[in-house]
Amino acid sequence: MITSLRNPHIQAARKLVKRAVRDGRREFLVEGPNGVGQALESGAPITIVFTVGPGDTFPEHSLRARAHGVPVLAVSEDVMRAISSTTSPAGIVAVSRFVDRDPVVLLKESPGLAVVLAGVRDPGNAGTIIRSCAAAGADAVFLGEATVDIYNPKFVRATAGAMFNLPFARNVEIRWLLDELGSLGLQRVAADPVGEAVYDQVDFRRRTAFVLGNEAWGVTEELASAVDARVSIPMSKSVESLNVGMAATVLLFEAARQRRVR
Repeated sequence: MITSLRNPHIQAARKLVKRAVRDGRREFLVEGPNGVGQALESGAPITIVFTVGPGDTFPEHSLRARAHGVPVLAVSEDVMRAISSTTSPAGIVAVSRFVDRDPVVLLKESPGLAVVLAGVRDPGNAGTIIRSCAAAGADAVFLGEATVDIYNPKFVRATAGAMFNLPFARNVEIRWLLDELGSLGLQRVAADPVGEAVYDQVDFRRRTAFVLGNEAWGVTEELASAVDARVSIPMSKSVESLNVGMAATVLLFEAARQRRVR
C-alpha cells in the first residue's frame, strides 16, 4: 500500500491528474462507480482507471477496462484523495479524453429532439438535464458559451454517467444555433414561466428543440425573439416556478409521452 504523500507514486499520480487539464490535454476526470461504469460500457475513450487497493475493489469495472486495453492501477486512499476532486472519494476514478462533438456535425445528423442550454450555470441543474435527456431519448444537447462546462467535475458527477450515452456539443453560439435549427425545420420552444402556450398543448411529435435559460432570469429577450414558442408549466399558486432541471424534465417526458402514443 502507498501511504506517504511524499511517495514518488503519489507524486506520479498527481502529475497524471495535472496532465488531465480540461482544455489543454482534452482530458477530464470521471469519478465514482456509476460514472466510470457507464463510461466503460459506452466505449468512452478512457485512458486509465484508478481504484483503492490493495486488491480489486471494483472487479467488474476492472475486468471491463482491461478488456478494452485500459490500465487499472490500485492505489492507496491517500493517492485516491490526491486524484479525486472530492473530499470523500468513491474509490474509483478514471481519466477520459473529451467526448463532445462538433455542433455542425450534430446538426447534419438531423436530430428529432434536441435540447439547448443557454446560460444554465449550476452543475446540479445541468447534470439533471443531461440525465433527463438521456432517459427521455433526446438526440442531441447543445451547451452555450455561458453554460457551465460539461467537464466541470461537479457536472460530470451530477450526470451519473448519462453524458456518455448522449451526443452533445459545447461552447456553442446560441443565436447561430437557433437559426440553424430553424432552417432544419425544428420548432424551437423556450421554457418560460409566463409563456402563453401551455406545455402539454403543444405538438411535440414534431421535430423539436427545447431552449432552457439561466436559473435566475431564464431565456433572454434576444433569444426569445428567435424561438417559435414560449411554453409554461401550470402549477399551484403557492409555487412561483420550477428550477430549470425540473422544468426540462417535465418538457422532455411530455415529448416522450406524445411520441409514444402517436
